[in-house]
Amino acid sequence: MIKTIRKNNKGFTLVELMVSLSVFITVMVISTGSILSVIDANRKSQSLRSVMDNLNYTLESMTRNIRFGTAYHCDITQGISSSPLDCSGGASSMAVTSSAGTLVTYRLDNGRIARATNCVGGTVGCTEYYMTGSDVTITAMNFFVSGSATYGGGSNLYQPRAIIVISGYVGSKQTSRSTFTIETTVSQRMFDSQ
Repeated sequence: MIKTIRKNNKGFTLVELMVSLSVFITVMVISTGSILSVIDANRKSQSLRSVMDNLNYTLESMTRNIRFGTAYHCDITQGISSSPLDCSGGASSMAVTSSAGTLVTYRLDNGRIARATNCVGGTVGCTEYYMTGSDVTITAMNFFVSGSATYGGGSNLYQPRAIIVISGYVGSKQTSRSTFTIETTVSQRMFDSQ
């Protein structure tokens, strides 16, 4: 009597292993790409949040000083006259007499917002510093001032106000760069008739 011995082959063939491995690799490559995309978006979001906090602080400081100040002067590159000067067409710089009586100027300098105080006749005696960080690049800053000029030595019946428009971008790489434009309006707190 011949006994037949059955071999019970349990296991995977080489083809089955190769197919399952290729499916696993494909799923991992797709998921890795998604994870890297999420990490990049998170990094971009964090840098944008940091810059927006910096810009909010800068604008808050500027608007507070302009709101409580008097004698708005636009386009300080032309010099500061004895009377306030409107600029409905916009200017890249502005000066205001602060509530403490010092002259404060704001201008765009090498992609950053610069603030100068105590300037007498140009840059003599100036204390100047940058208000924005180096991680943000300001490409344009315009001041539109109206209602500050006087007619015939009297009031023009308009409350002085300034509109500030700032444009720029965040990020050094072209692929992760985020552009922004911020606009705010500030009116003088002290009534024009005072």
